[in-house]
This record gives sequence, structure tokens and C-alpha cells, in this order.
Amino acid sequence: MLGGLTSCDDNSDIKPTPILSATDLLMAKSWKMTAVAEKEGSEPIEDLHTDVPACIQDNVYQFQADGVFMLDEGATRCDQAHPQTHTGTWAQSNNGMTLKATISLSTQPGAEATMEMGGTIESVSATRLVLVERETTAGVTTETRTTFTAQ
Repeated sequence: MLGGLTSCDDNSDIKPTPILSATDLLMAKSWKMTAVAEKEGSEPIEDLHTDVPACIQDNVYQFQADGVFMLDEGATRCDQAHPQTHTGTWAQSNNGMTLKATISLSTQPGAEATMEMGGTIESVSATRLVLVERETTAGVTTETRTTFTAQ
């Protein structure tokens, strides 16, 4: 009777696929913004990505270890005086489900220009990251959903 519970197959070569955390998935690839949609109250969803300048659409973002956030300006820079790459910081909170990244874009002392990116991580996989920001003003909630594709 016990013979039915044993097997002659050797499955020792089978290794389980590790489950990656949101942090692991973020750091595994570089990311490019591919969609931005906004819904304000009961209004229809509006595609904002078409309004994003080409010099921003080709930017590539990278989340590195130790909270280092890199921005590569891509093939077209919005300002030729800016360097090709910028370094900033990123962090997760709320059990890894909230993301915030900040980069200083200042090129001159005393001038302040900062880029912030973040929101609630709606989904993250090896190929796609979706961030959602919600803001309520005067009782109207605006939801912005930004999609990034792994590079």
C-alpha cells in the first residue's frame, strides 16, 4: 500500500521560482512612462500622455539599491544645459505599496527645480509598473494613473 505514495522520478533538479517583492521588481529594470490618464470626479477619463513633451516621454527611470533614483533624459533633452543623467532618491512606505522619488534638476546655485514622482503602487510586474495618485479638493477626487513599461 505504501508503494503508491513513493515515486522513482528524481525531481531534485526542479527549483521553485522565487517570488519577487515590489522592491525587487522595481530595481530589476529601467522604466519608461508609456501612459498617463486622469479622472476628475465624474468626468470621463482624459489621456494626458499626449500632452507630455517628447523630451519627457523618452526619459528612462531607474530605482537602484540604497534609495538611489536615476533619471536618464533619453535621446531628447528638454534643456540642453541639463546633464544627460540626474541622481536623486526614492523610498517606499506603507508596506512597500507607496512610492516616492525625488530628483533635483537645478543646474545653478540658488535655483531650485525638483521633479517628484510617486503614488500608490497599483501593480508592478517584470514588465509594467502602475502608479496611482489621488487628490481631493473641494470634495472632488482627481485620480491620476501613470503606467511605466520595463526597458
